Amino acid sequence: MQMKELMVRAIYCEMLGYEASFSYIHAIKLAQQGTVLEKRVGYLAVSLFLNESHELLLLLVNTVLKDLQSTNLIEVCMALTVVSQIFPKDMIPAILPLVEEKLNHPKEIIRRKAVLALYKFYLIAPNQVQHIHNKFRKALCDKDPGVMTASLHIYLQMIQEKPEGYKDLTASFVTILKQVVGGKLPMDFNYHSVPAPWLQIQLLRILSLLGKNDQR
Repeated sequence: MQMKELMVRAIYCEMLGYEASFSYIHAIKLAQQGTVLEKRVGYLAVSLFLNESHELLLLLVNTVLKDLQSTNLIEVCMALTVVSQIFPKDMIPAILPLVEEKLNHPKEIIRRKAVLALYKFYLIAPNQVQHIHNKFRKALCDKDPGVMTASLHIYLQMIQEKPEGYKDLTASFVTILKQVVGGKLPMDFNYHSVPAPWLQIQLLRILSLLGKNDQR
């Protein structure tokens, strides 16, 4: 039986509530050395088995670094996904430049996952991403609505903490809201013929924070 099949069974055991800690190191190895499909199963298992403080996660750092520099889009996507879910706080400086680079990637799915990874970094180590606020603004104006939507998570968090620092973006958020309400986004964003309702809610939350205690 192939290791990836055994790993799927280990995942199933953990989902049922049984500990399968014997398989954790094998999940790391699968992510490091397997084929693309095996790496995918390995990364999935790692994201389900381990938490950010688990000591085995350090063994995955070099693999993530290598995959972030890969020319294979699937490998880059897998690395960004695991980074946005679990990654040691102390290791963020090692991969931050590579994640920043992905904000300019020609593929929108890579840019979107990079934004979500930076959002994760902001939640666990905000001081380490303070210097790239201008790149967040670029993501807000991205031509792909998925990338723009992902950037709103970061802005909602930052505006909750310091609304006065982002009042200059009010017009941008209003413009985006008008585009959403006007049905300018792809049909995939609609829900029962309502244009992107969750995105509308998020934009309204942002605008309410920006307008709080503002007489203008």
